Amino acid sequence: GKDFDALRQKAREMGAETKFSASEAADAFTYMAMAGWKTEEMMSGIDGIMALSAADGLDLATTSDIVTDSLTAMGLTAKDSAHFADVLAAASTNANTNVSMMGETFKYAAPVAGALGFSIEDLAMATGLMANAGIKGSQSGTALRGWLTRLAKPTKESGNAMKALGLSLTNADGSMKSLFQIMLETRGAMSGLTEDQKALYAAMLAGQNGMSGLLAIVNASGDDFAKLDKAVMHADGTAQRMAETMQDNLNGQLTILKSQLSEAAISIGDALIPKVREATSVVQAATDWFNNLSAEEKQVAINAGLATAAAAPLLKVMGGFLTVGGKAVENIGGMVKTIQEMGGVANALNSALGMTSVQLGLVAAPLVILGAAFWKANEGITGMDSRLESLNSRTAETSAQLDSNGTAIQN
Repeated sequence: GKDFDALRQKAREMGAETKFSASEAADAFTYMAMAGWKTEEMMSGIDGIMALSAADGLDLATTSDIVTDSLTAMGLTAKDSAHFADVLAAASTNANTNVSMMGETFKYAAPVAGALGFSIEDLAMATGLMANAGIKGSQSGTALRGWLTRLAKPTKESGNAMKALGLSLTNADGSMKSLFQIMLETRGAMSGLTEDQKALYAAMLAGQNGMSGLLAIVNASGDDFAKLDKAVMHADGTAQRMAETMQDNLNGQLTILKSQLSEAAISIGDALIPKVREATSVVQAATDWFNNLSAEEKQVAINAGLATAAAAPLLKVMGGFLTVGGKAVENIGGMVKTIQEMGGVANALNSALGMTSVQLGLVAAPLVILGAAFWKANEGITGMDSRLESLNSRTAETSAQLDSNGTAIQN
């Protein structure tokens, strides 16, 4: 209905204006639909996802899958997709990671971060700081999940470490601290410790699997910390700017041209579909009617079709041959003249359609089959044998006449 038409039009719009084809945009819509997004949500969210995909060089369907899954895990909605894409783009270009690896991290960490009310900016920043230390993908996701889980529900060990360092998950008024604030306080609390002490407290706070990730956050330089913070907090528009930069070259323009040609093909197809459907209906109806004929009736129609297929190249040869004879041809008789004219028709059709004689015959064959079947069904087969005998007689006479005039024609 209208929803389908709106999505189709939006996919075609994306295909005409971006590096992606309408088919690729449709693939992205598939993942959005699987995530439970409605029509309006998909139409508003596709722009940001396509910009992020173009900026990172990741295929559109995978980018869509990452964004939809992560948005849901973070407790966000489709209207947040453009900002979400901008944050991922900003983090990936200011840290040693990319959208694909961040998506893998979010599989593990985003559900916990979302449940605690943390923002996508802070989660992307933590992911980027870990990536700068070589902790990426599922490894950083596991580390973050372990640390956040032990913050939310401290074990005896992590509780003792938090108490010793003066850390807490909530403010004095009971409100939840942001992940940025927790990272900042943890960095400050561990700044004066020795390397051994940092490792000990990191293991107590995040567990054995998460300690390396926490140490990456704690040991990050002040410049890297401030750079990522600024990037994710001022991320709006980043994905689109990156996409435009990525496409500002010959390869990018050729890719966009390919998408535009794809849209042109769709437009042509839309114009042809009604005609194709109409022709298909006619052929289907004729085929059904032909199938209902008796075996004898079908055989007559088939024989007529085969005769036409064989006659087409012969008519062309005879027409061209007889034309050479000039005035002498005119004396052969009315039958020969008719054959000459038919050969000329074959020549004209060959030139206009770019078809060989055999191809012309094969195209004509099914038409003659249907025509013969139609004639037989309406006219009956009364007198068919006598008419065939008469035709055979005239053909024999013409053949003899052609033989007797062969020498004159060659001259």
